[in-house]
Amino acid sequence: MTQVITLKCAGVNNMIDKRSIEVFLRVNGIPPTAPDEEIRSVLLSAKWNANEVDTALVVLKENIKSQETHVDTLHKVFNSDDRLSSSEISSLLGIDVALSSDDILDINDKRAAVTKWQTLSAFTLAVVIALASVTYLMYSEKAGFFYDGSTNSK
Repeated sequence: MTQVITLKCAGVNNMIDKRSIEVFLRVNGIPPTAPDEEIRSVLLSAKWNANEVDTALVVLKENIKSQETHVDTLHKVFNSDDRLSSSEISSLLGIDVALSSDDILDINDKRAAVTKWQTLSAFTLAVVIALASVTYLMYSEKAGFFYDGSTNSK
């Protein structure tokens, strides 16, 4: 059984530092490039909660160029429905995301136009089905303008 050495980061509420996580893993005999499941098991056995483990894994995978990964940004990813800005996405994923406000407006306009057409076509289809159903019911029951007023029944 492996002995796990516990090291608390400088307060999870402030910031989890990539270097402190790497040192913690090295002290426990795990390289920072180890598979996520191995790192996860070591951190969980050291009594880290699931949010701290997820945050540590994201911090380990962060881009070396941008050393600014704040826990509140990570909490935005894991614990809320808030939107992330393109700079936050870039810093977390290590890729460049360039979305201007014009691009976002374009996307929203296209989505709104599609939604209008979908709503109109769904409403039209519902009305056609309702009218066809009522007409068929009137025909089968010989009611309304399908009523035959003759009194001859043979």
